[in-house]
Amino acid sequence: MRGQSRSLKLGEILKNVDHLVESGYREVVISGINLGRWGRDLSPGARFLDLVRAILDHTALERLRISSVEPMDWNDELIALCATSSRIAKHAHVPMQSGSDRILRLMHRKYRPWHYAEKLAKIRAAMPTAAIGADVMVGFPGETDLDFEETRAMIEQLPFTYLHVFTYSSRPGTPSATMREQVPPPVMKERNRVLRELAAEKRRAFQQRFVGGTMSAITLSAREQGRTESLTDNYQKLWIASEQPANEIVEVRIEGIEGEALVGTRVSV
Repeated sequence: MRGQSRSLKLGEILKNVDHLVESGYREVVISGINLGRWGRDLSPGARFLDLVRAILDHTALERLRISSVEPMDWNDELIALCATSSRIAKHAHVPMQSGSDRILRLMHRKYRPWHYAEKLAKIRAAMPTAAIGADVMVGFPGETDLDFEETRAMIEQLPFTYLHVFTYSSRPGTPSATMREQVPPPVMKERNRVLRELAAEKRRAFQQRFVGGTMSAITLSAREQGRTESLTDNYQKLWIASEQPANEIVEVRIEGIEGEALVGTRVSV
């Protein structure tokens, strides 16, 4: 339905980033469909890595956050750049979909579970404090209890800090809509619950590592009971225990966890 990939030209992207910086934006997220494939349709061809480097080299943007990038596009050079640049948010979103090789093949995904695990191991080794997230789908036609258990076990073993868990829904006209062995809705609902609970456990364990330390965060516009919502460099929701102007990058001492968010106090610099 989308047609072939279409890359915005590098000059236009840099112009857009410059405009955002001039307008006062301090963090910009680059996103797209198949983002890691940016530039392959341009003439001459270019790489996503070239785009990231160009933004760092030719704009005054303070913080660049990279949106979802497929596992096969997280090459060693991109991982190293994200790890070593102080201007790139320590955050990797790597779509997974399933931990079952059989289901990945049915989905026509271009990676295997072991390839995926290798990429995440490299990302975690290079960026020990990075947020690592994934999209996971439950209930794809033909997903057996064994297939689901392979997904659950893989998620349990990998260094995820959050998950976006989706339940398969049939779309008329797509090959999957006519596949046999459609998974019953109650089964899909239960599998979704299991993965969400597992994700919550992994998120809290990750957040606990930062209690007692300091983190960099950008303040947002939300206010609640005299507190200010912010987002850390490594993609954690953080409530600052005072009202702060929006769009400031601040240092915060982490004092605890409240629900799904960290809580802390701004550190005077």
